[in-house]
Amino acid sequence: MPSPSFETAYAQGAFADFFQLAPKDTAAALELPRPVPRAALTAALGRSAEKLGAPEAALRNLERLAHPGSRVVVTGQQTGLLLGPLYTLSKAVTAIALAKRLSSEARPVVPVFWLASQDADSAEIDHSYLLDLRERLHRPALPLPEGVCAGRIPLPEAWLEALLCDLDALEVPEPYRREVGALLQRTAARAQSFSEWFGALLYELLGPAGLVVLDPMACDTAALFRPVLEAELAAPLRSVTAIGAAGAQLRRLGWTPQLGRGAGATNLFVEEAGQRRLLRVDGDGFRTERAHYTAAELRERLEHDPCALTPAAGLRPVTQDAVLPTAATVVGPGELRYFAQLRGVYEAHGVAMPLIWPRASVTVLEPPVRRILDKFGLSARELQRDFDGVMGETLLALHGHKAAFDESLAALKRHALELTRHASNIDPTLSGTVARAEARLTSVFGTLAKKSAAALSARDDLYTRQFGRLRAHLLPNGAPQERVLSPFSFFLKFGVQSVVEAFLALPPEGEHEVRF
Repeated sequence: MPSPSFETAYAQGAFADFFQLAPKDTAAALELPRPVPRAALTAALGRSAEKLGAPEAALRNLERLAHPGSRVVVTGQQTGLLLGPLYTLSKAVTAIALAKRLSSEARPVVPVFWLASQDADSAEIDHSYLLDLRERLHRPALPLPEGVCAGRIPLPEAWLEALLCDLDALEVPEPYRREVGALLQRTAARAQSFSEWFGALLYELLGPAGLVVLDPMACDTAALFRPVLEAELAAPLRSVTAIGAAGAQLRRLGWTPQLGRGAGATNLFVEEAGQRRLLRVDGDGFRTERAHYTAAELRERLEHDPCALTPAAGLRPVTQDAVLPTAATVVGPGELRYFAQLRGVYEAHGVAMPLIWPRASVTVLEPPVRRILDKFGLSARELQRDFDGVMGETLLALHGHKAAFDESLAALKRHALELTRHASNIDPTLSGTVARAEARLTSVFGTLAKKSAAALSARDDLYTRQFGRLRAHLLPNGAPQERVLSPFSFFLKFGVQSVVEAFLALPPEGEHEVRF
């Protein structure tokens, strides 16, 4: 039996020492002390919301955030082109649904989306993937500068025009193409930076459901993080040491740590000539590849430009929860692993660690995919977990061969058990030899079954085409759909509102299918 995933182990309470709250303990999460700069926060978010075109429902939630007992459910993501992969939408609607579940008149709970506008990995955000009606995978991309924070990248009109030209090459219904084009134009007109465009899109799509967007590169918002950043400058290796200790403990338990830092590395970046560069400890000061700084010089830079210093992944959640009254943070599987190393960082800064809530997972099933799955009695999830194995077993069954393989393998196991009993009666040490022989024969049977399925596939054009379509939709580029395709892939085929409404109807946990 395979070992449980990190997420499953977390849900089962296997990492109690690494998190402040037990999984799903929402009652305790709502009671976490949150002494945050509420008035300054709501004022800063309000100015950003007005600039990005937030609708009335989002503005009402900002008013609720001003309530002294309010809490938030926060999530976030890199500001990828066309909202990046589909799980961006899944994370946002998970936060909305969980906030709605927890909210009350006495204690309003507001969903917040943190734009990763401080991120500078352009190779991860400069493109998106779209699958058209002819099942051709398109990769529109923009020439983002490398090493520049997304919030510092301007949004020239030529980029929008180039993107709209890329969309013209897709085989999609013309009314939906026009709808998407108008959406992109409206939101781009409100944005000055690449990341602000992402925020404007979120406000238009999910603002009516009450989502509030936080841009940490907005100057008046960034100024709120200064106490955490200055505390980090005062003890720059404290958080790194805590992360390393948690990583060592995870390794002892058999898990690979997600976060690590080289010698002298801190959890801070400094902006130099427009580039985001890691700060390292150097004697009683700091250095990058280009320059040396004293702590006083860095504090002065922060005073004049609150965006000059930005946190690394090992500090960013703490800056977030030092200014937001966070009850729960919605995360993906990879983020869950690095949060497991952050409890000591929260404690070092005197910030309560929120409840960590794994996001809902969503796969969209288009009509041809739905029909093929129903025909074969398959689920999208089982194909995404082992496509070739499931396809092979299905082809063997369709051609009447699976039963023979299963019966032969069952007979082998029966004979092996009988042989083991006989051998153990003769000499108990021989049972291991029999078990190894059984394992080798089982492997041979498995290889034979795979080769037989491949032979059937090669001569069966109809089934091969149908499974090829399933692979194109469910595992584009060899990865699960939600990690590759943009939500715009579906906006362009089914309309923006129908897709958004389908996602908003989902509960904030579990694995789901959205069928069109």
